Amino acid sequence: MNQAMLDQLLGAAPPSTVDVDGVVRRTRRRRRIRRLAAGGSTAVAVVAAVMVGASLLPGRGPNPAPAPPAAVASPSLSPSVSPSPSAFRLQSDTPAGQQRILDRLRTVLEQAATEHAPDVRWIYMPDVPGEKRTPDGHPVMFALDDSMFRARSGVTADGRKGGFYLSLRDVGCAAGQSCEPLYECAPPIADCQSTRTASGLRLIRYVDKPGRGWHFYGVDVELADRRHAVHLSAVNYFGGDGSGPSAPVPVFTRAQLDAIATDIAEKITG
Repeated sequence: MNQAMLDQLLGAAPPSTVDVDGVVRRTRRRRRIRRLAAGGSTAVAVVAAVMVGASLLPGRGPNPAPAPPAAVASPSLSPSVSPSPSAFRLQSDTPAGQQRILDRLRTVLEQAATEHAPDVRWIYMPDVPGEKRTPDGHPVMFALDDSMFRARSGVTADGRKGGFYLSLRDVGCAAGQSCEPLYECAPPIADCQSTRTASGLRLIRYVDKPGRGWHFYGVDVELADRRHAVHLSAVNYFGGDGSGPSAPVPVFTRAQLDAIATDIAEKITG
């Protein structure tokens, strides 16, 4: 039985409820609240209260409150990136369009992983109780809406297991639009660098250890249109939200994660 027949029989996996990046962003939100509260004004206290009380959305764990609107950069300021022969655009105004993006995104993700991490294998990773098992060999892909696409999977290499997460989303917010701003290097995350890829795309990479033995690698790459970004996270746990560490460090190395994220970003024309 081929993969297409398996996919049809098993159906789509439910959206993930695990948000690795939420742990980091929640920490940054608390830091900003403390900074505002230090001013001592009543207005600042109200802002902090609103930020703390913001609803948490389902995903890979606690998600941050919606980010404030960000200005969309002029296309003339975008880095000069020569489109790959396999490049594709983010056209998702219909369910069929969303599925085409998910299919293409999975293809470029798997191609990049094969090139830069040939020893790493995709394996089924449970996320919620009662979840239907999917075959090994492919990450689970899903769309949250017409501007947010995600993937998750277990990974294994050298006898170790871990988790992997991807998001492709807007970073410039508009009215009625979901978005997540580009990652920022700021305390308490000490191991974080903002740099550029060889083709000029902005890349932010970090390591976070939020406690409980967790060890996270993350990378954010801004697309050439400066309106979207791809984010990858490799974690040292295997399973759903709250799972304990399964290895000292993630299965993907930092260099592998950077290379995979860069390849994906350079194949999306915006």
